[in-house]
Amino acid sequence: MMDTVTPRELARLFDSTHQLLNLYYQKRKWSQIYPLLSNLAERYYLVYQTYPKSLQAQLNLYVAAHGYTTNLVVNQCVIACIMCHSLNYNKAVSEQIISCCLANYLCVQSQSNKLASGQTLTEQDKKLWHCRHQLAVKLLHAAGPNTVSIQHLLARLNKYKQALLSAPKVMIYDGATTLVALANIIAMNTTYRESGGHISVHKALADIYLRTPNEFAQNAIKAFIAHIGPYIPASEVKYAEQTLIYLTTDEQHRHILIDVSQPEKIRWHRFKAPLSIIDKQRVCNDSRLLYTVWFSEKINFVLPPPANQRRQQQYLTLISELKIAKEYSYRALDKLLSPYPELIHQLTYAVKPYNKEHQRAKDLRHCLSMVGYDNAPAIIQKVLFQRLVATTSHPLYPHIAKRLENIVRIIQALFKHSPIQQFEQVTLPLYAYVLYLCENQATSLSRKTVFEHAEEHTVSPPLACLFGINTLDLAPLSEYLTQLIGDNPWTQHLLNSEQLKKQQLQQNEKLWIAVKLFSYYVFQPKAMFSSWQENIIAETLTTVGWHSKADFYSYLRTCEFADNF
Repeated sequence: MMDTVTPRELARLFDSTHQLLNLYYQKRKWSQIYPLLSNLAERYYLVYQTYPKSLQAQLNLYVAAHGYTTNLVVNQCVIACIMCHSLNYNKAVSEQIISCCLANYLCVQSQSNKLASGQTLTEQDKKLWHCRHQLAVKLLHAAGPNTVSIQHLLARLNKYKQALLSAPKVMIYDGATTLVALANIIAMNTTYRESGGHISVHKALADIYLRTPNEFAQNAIKAFIAHIGPYIPASEVKYAEQTLIYLTTDEQHRHILIDVSQPEKIRWHRFKAPLSIIDKQRVCNDSRLLYTVWFSEKINFVLPPPANQRRQQQYLTLISELKIAKEYSYRALDKLLSPYPELIHQLTYAVKPYNKEHQRAKDLRHCLSMVGYDNAPAIIQKVLFQRLVATTSHPLYPHIAKRLENIVRIIQALFKHSPIQQFEQVTLPLYAYVLYLCENQATSLSRKTVFEHAEEHTVSPPLACLFGINTLDLAPLSEYLTQLIGDNPWTQHLLNSEQLKKQQLQQNEKLWIAVKLFSYYVFQPKAMFSSWQENIIAETLTTVGWHSKADFYSYLRTCEFADNF
């Protein structure tokens, strides 16, 4: 990890990218590929977090000494950084996407350069080009299991690129692969070529936005544009019969530009006026523009953290402060919630099941009169968790959110005949569990439902299997859940259900296993259960007041599940 970011480090970042692409042609150095690729992805991410304009500027600047393919890969990585930042993705997801961008041309630097210069590929070149992603996957596979997620992205990449530009609409579901494909399409259209034909970033974004039928890609493009604004750093500006270089716009909406026409001097300009810019990538040999100027204090303003991040932390603090076993007065709850009007608004809808006419409440006081003060903390915590999930940023967010709500509906259905247990209280550890996965297992989440046969294990598979994760380190999960909602008894029941052997399970721990099994049934109706699993199901259904499995399954078929099967 870098201690500080400097112009020298920025130059080394691009030199190292060029070095990475050359390693394929040095077989004895193949073992260095993944460590360098992983290190580069982290460096791109960290540079963008601290000096974003230093990377954004590269979309306008072409380093001839590195050749076409290195510049193309740098551009693709920069576009990936911008997209991940604008979508609020965390470090792990961002580095996974950047890594895939770095691996995209890992084995075909020579062939890519030939294509860009209009040369004819040999038959061997054509074979390599056609199999470029399979070759990259093989190289990464040899590096070990840490590269599996990148391999999966590469394997889908060609299909996703075609789907993004095809009509009629082709269904694609993986957000991370979609972003890599999108970054590649934009980079190929905007990277400088001597023969011409490349276009500006904004034109490339507009073209693909209008052309693609994919809603996820369109939303990513809108976030991209909202983040970078109308002018890209290092764009040329014609002003008062001189050529200036646009750097940024300050808090007073004044444009900051420089004149680098004199090699020994930089002249700074700051003014308010509409700009006539040229923002197509061009060849640049001026190290001041490529590296140095982006670290000036004149253009690096301290920006506040994104509003959603601040709100997330406030919600987590509020969850920790609310205790479900404590009965609060109206005044105490009003004091806690009054800074969050959006929570009170959502709470008026969350209490509808407690109203015979299924109507929403008018205000907080009405909410409390409908549900009772003893039930209120769990319902408020559930609303808080729902808001947290809604502000979670992940390429698979729509799938994760729908799957989570489907499991919540299963829990609600399970407790339909059990008036002594408040179902919201049971669901709270589930919400916290999924938040943990999004924060700490972000690159392992997938659309798969990983089913394990119970008789082969002495301990039940984790709930994470419903979100595509085979194995999970339970120690940090336990610490996270205990710290966040340790006062909820169902938290420990959930943790025990994934740590204790079958013979040690108590009834409420078996109930969590049953929830997983019912979820398997809903998500994978053809899944076969073992005799031990069937016993858990029968015992749990009797405990919560269902007459038979057939009755419960019949009721499940009437539930309105979100479509993510």
